Amino acid sequence: MAEGMSKKERFLTAVQLGVPDMVPVAPLIHNRFAYRVLGCTGWRPVFEVHRMIGSIHFRGPLSVGWDVEWDSGYGEGSFLLHRAGRRTVHQHIIKTPIGTLSSKTVSGMIPHDPMVSKTVEYFIKTPEDYRIYKAYLEELLRRARPNFVDVEEAVELMGEEGMPNIGLSSAFNQLGDARGMYHFLGDLYRMPEMIRNVMESLHLVKEKQVEAFLDSLSEVLYYDVCWAFDMSPRHFREWVLPELKRVVRQVRRVENKYIGFYFLGKMKAIMPRIMESRPHYVETFETLGGDLSLREAKKLYGKEVCIMGNYDPVTLAHGTPEEARREALRCLEEGMDGGGYVMVTGDEVPGDTRMENLKIMVKTVEEHGRYH
Repeated sequence: MAEGMSKKERFLTAVQLGVPDMVPVAPLIHNRFAYRVLGCTGWRPVFEVHRMIGSIHFRGPLSVGWDVEWDSGYGEGSFLLHRAGRRTVHQHIIKTPIGTLSSKTVSGMIPHDPMVSKTVEYFIKTPEDYRIYKAYLEELLRRARPNFVDVEEAVELMGEEGMPNIGLSSAFNQLGDARGMYHFLGDLYRMPEMIRNVMESLHLVKEKQVEAFLDSLSEVLYYDVCWAFDMSPRHFREWVLPELKRVVRQVRRVENKYIGFYFLGKMKAIMPRIMESRPHYVETFETLGGDLSLREAKKLYGKEVCIMGNYDPVTLAHGTPEEARREALRCLEEGMDGGGYVMVTGDEVPGDTRMENLKIMVKTVEEHGRYH
């Protein structure tokens, strides 16, 4: 057993299935809560909020940047389309020689949680739009060059207090976000060959993004696959698993680099398939809408993969201090035995979370989450 570890050492020990001196605590603090506390967004204020409560930064808004010099006829951009009070509508454009795609997002519609946004128009609306999107991806693959400035600054600033990981959306998620997941899932049945054709290009983009992570100073990659929940094992194996296997193989060939998957919803039926890809960690086994408890996940898979989960974020926002404490104790009781566990929230920390409850989450682990 290791003693006197830094937050970063504690986290990396758990990811490697070791036993740290104490359970790492990494609530998913993102722009919503950072804006509520500090009035600004980005990885720096998110890290500052973690320092305020004593937890470790993990899964904040940090990624490799990409510099793109578009050729004639190609481009992308966003601009403000409409503003009414705090409510804003932004339009996003992807331009190619064979056509232009546009989407729209609305934000500011919840006064007390202004960072919440909703896509009301998606880039891909017709089968022809898939072809345009593929042309955009192929040009992006040729033109994009990684920019490591943010990651390098995060590594220097966080030191041993944070885990400046890189986040990536899976190809499955990204195409679903471009089409709208409801319609995208229908397209898997209506036009599977079209989807496979676009996915081929998108998988190459993901390969390039993962390679950038491997070239960066960051040690941990989280791969967002949350929209694959509720899929049948057969469809998960067909549409998602091959991608997961590819990215894990890519990461595992480099020493001291780690990758894990972020899932939501029902995971019980697909968890055996997820394990086939051999990730270093899996999260979050959420309490609301999930069907695989933290206790069951730890029992079934805890010797093969680091388990991260599943503190109920609703408790942080609407629970009493005593309820926040009991929730932390529940997670410790279900997940900490034998190491290889990180306490994370089952989803993003809500914008209306009570700071006191976050501090109690950390304090409870400091008091009861130590290994002896």
